[in-house]
Amino acid sequence: MRNRKPIIQDPVSAMIREQDVRITAVHAIKDANLLLVMLNNGRLEFPLDGFKRLAKANEAQLSKYELLPDGAGVQWSALDEHLSLRGFLLMAMRDMVQRPRPARLKTRNGSVA
Repeated sequence: MRNRKPIIQDPVSAMIREQDVRITAVHAIKDANLLLVMLNNGRLEFPLDGFKRLAKANEAQLSKYELLPDGAGVQWSALDEHLSLRGFLLMAMRDMVQRPRPARLKTRNGSVA
């Protein structure tokens, strides 16, 4: 009898599975430099120019995408661009952590508000 090692799944993949998160649609708005990733429970927003192939594409090319099974990702075959839900979530979390925090306001008595 062989000993099997437990399968360890990263927290993002576990959250996708447990919360049943999936991509339902994608909207690329070239004039606004915006990529909207619509999820079954919300949406994610990214600058379109953060994706080189998408940034170079025209509106018609951007509108021709396919969702991967179970909403696990999206692909633009003609552009050779394939993006995963996991990758989008990791990018969103990275952006939240790296976003500059607003300066704290001090009250007249010197305490931080």
